[in-house]
Amino acid sequence: MASMSVYLWCVPMFHCNGWCLTWAIVAQGGTNVCLRNVSAGGIFCNVAEHKVTHMGGAPTVLNMIINESTSEQKRLSGKVVVLMKVAPSPSQVLFKMEELGFRVVHSYDLTETYGLGTICT
Repeated sequence: MASMSVYLWCVPMFHCNGWCLTWAIVAQGGTNVCLRNVSAGGIFCNVAEHKVTHMGGAPTVLNMIINESTSEQKRLSGKVVVLMKVAPSPSQVLFKMEELGFRVVHSYDLTETYGLGTICT
């Protein structure tokens, strides 16, 4: 993440060493945007309203986004980098996310002890 990034939290903050990521974003002059309930509509609204540049999400979150009705999907003003955790999504999910304006990066970490350990591009 670059300075002044806007990070949308779609997973609990303890994931991906979140207790440190929240502060790292602030230390770079960035903004944390928190969702009370995770829904595709809420994600699209917050991305548009807060000009989100980054977000995290498990494959289930990505599936929610791509399966949202086209009437509820909003055009993104810029590319949103998605840090995907857990098992990789099927390629058709990744392609659809790209079509919608998201750039998915698959990563792995050990939540309780350290942040990102590996990244698959």
